[in-house]
Amino acid sequence: MISLIISVYNCERFIETALQSVFSQTLPCDNYEIIVVNDGSTDNTMNILDQYQDRIKIINQPNQGLPISANRGILEAKGDYIMRLDADDYFDKEILSLTLGILESSQDYHCVYTDRYEVNFLENTRLEVTVGEDNVFDMLSCGVLFRTETFKRIGMYKNLLFEEYDLMIRFFDYGLRAFYLRQPLYYYVRNGLNMTNQVNYWKDGWKQLVCTWGEEKLKKYVEIQAKIKGVSRFQIA
Repeated sequence: MISLIISVYNCERFIETALQSVFSQTLPCDNYEIIVVNDGSTDNTMNILDQYQDRIKIINQPNQGLPISANRGILEAKGDYIMRLDADDYFDKEILSLTLGILESSQDYHCVYTDRYEVNFLENTRLEVTVGEDNVFDMLSCGVLFRTETFKRIGMYKNLLFEEYDLMIRFFDYGLRAFYLRQPLYYYVRNGLNMTNQVNYWKDGWKQLVCTWGEEKLKKYVEIQAKIKGVSRFQIA
């Protein structure tokens, strides 16, 4: 079984699309559970979730932020595998069946990640994003299928702005292997409300990461991103 974790905070405009993309999976529904952590929403999100309470597990908590709510969902998970979905994003209908098939057929890999589409909700456009091998700084925390035991080995998400980068650095630091599936199977929606649009998000996130890992450790992943993309978002002094 796969445990799908959706953390949601004031996402009434998008949560239904996210859920429908899960319900539409080619993988039979008895092979996955859906855990939605409502992180203190104050809009109409909870009323929407209530309409699907026979198909999803809903956990309510006071607002504590994305990493903590994601961890809450992971702790409640019963599946052998875990994948996250952001409440304003959505899946390709084959993401679960294709990624699960890879991990089921090979014990050599501990997660599977894919390419994605970045959808501009306001302009109604989309761009295909090629991530590349072990390119941590172009990965998302969502749309990655992990073995549940992986979280037991490397720990949960830390309460950082770049929680996904920190997790994947720990992942590779433990000598674990990621399978890169070269298909765009995740839809990341840019809607003007994303955390990445917050003032100083990238500056403050990078500062936290440097304090956690040091520039020497991060240099490797900056160089990987620069090699694949031609340039890195981050600079090492």
